[in-house]
Amino acid sequence: MVSRTTRRLTVLFAVAVIVIGGGYALKALWSTAKAHFVADTCTIGNYEVDTDQAAVASTMVGAVTKYRVRLPERATVLALAAALQESKLRNLPPGAGDRDSVGVLQQRPSQGWGGGDAAALTDVGEATKEFLDTLVKVPHWRRIPLAEAVQAVQISADGSAYAQHEPEAKALADALQGIKAAAITCEFETPTKVAAAAEVADQAGYQLGIDTPKATGRLTVRVPGAHWQTAAWFVANANRLGIERVAYAGKVWTRTDGWKAGDATRHAVVATLYDLKKSS
Repeated sequence: MVSRTTRRLTVLFAVAVIVIGGGYALKALWSTAKAHFVADTCTIGNYEVDTDQAAVASTMVGAVTKYRVRLPERATVLALAAALQESKLRNLPPGAGDRDSVGVLQQRPSQGWGGGDAAALTDVGEATKEFLDTLVKVPHWRRIPLAEAVQAVQISADGSAYAQHEPEAKALADALQGIKAAAITCEFETPTKVAAAAEVADQAGYQLGIDTPKATGRLTVRVPGAHWQTAAWFVANANRLGIERVAYAGKVWTRTDGWKAGDATRHAVVATLYDLKKSS
């Protein structure tokens, strides 16, 4: 991943070229450079992931929220730290990792994960549930060091490696569980594909374990009674689904401007899809 510092230096250099040289050609060059270096990026505090990684992380967080026993945020942090180490938050197919390891947590069907079904482990939500099923059996998992708790589940070659991901996992958990408001923002190029509003509502409901998301128009999904976790899920999945705008609690997010103050109620999260017909 390109660091935030590298991106900023590149953008600042492009700005300097424009200021010194001027002219339409250099402005066009700046627009191209900016699109190249800042597209498809989600920012969470001091960390950056791409939009695919953000979508995977949001699915994992939703799986913790849906889990059969209500778990503290620590469970989310542990699962995300494991995924950051195992796959960099990628849902890896069979053959992409070590031996028969598969999915975001690189679980091995031959070791009993997923009941031996590799296909089940390519479902990010199911893989996360498998992790949690084992985690809750680890003695004192809420209190022991992160690397010790995760290693008891994953049983990897070097369990100490998980510890380095704790700060980023905590930032992701805070943002995607809605503990911190408007804590994730994503920017990406104009969508070329947009999901149907009914499909977006169904996915939000399934991944978050709620039945309130409803398509209220061709381009609008409304989630009454939702909170910041739902708003964060829409932002994290915006590039994948073609979401242009998310509004909640006096704030509005767009892919071009991030979070700004706006006309948004606390009674519902509202996501608006990009209008491909209007752009054509």
